[in-house]
Amino acid sequence: GFRKVVHIEQGGLVKPEKDDTEFQHPYFIRGQEHLLENIKRKVTSVSGIKSEDIKVRQDNVTKLLTDIQVMKGKQESMDSKLVAMK
Repeated sequence: GFRKVVHIEQGGLVKPEKDDTEFQHPYFIRGQEHLLENIKRKVTSVSGIKSEDIKVRQDNVTKLLTDIQVMKGKQESMDSKLVAMK
C-alpha cells in the first residue's frame, strides 16, 4: 500500500536530481509503532496465469535449450576444425 510521493515542483515528469524518492503509507506514522503491524506485503497470485501462457513459456524454454545444444555442437565442430588447421 505504499505510494510514491510526487512533489509539485517535480510534476511527476522530471526525475529528481538525487535519490530523494519519498513513499507514504496510511499506517506509517512517526511515533505510531503499533500501526506498523497493519502494513502487509502484497501477495501476487499465481491463479492469474493462464495454463496456455505456461505452455507457451515451456515451449519457448524447450526451443531455447534445443537451440543452445545446436550452437554447442557447431562450436565444438568449429573448435575441432580450428585445431586441425593449426
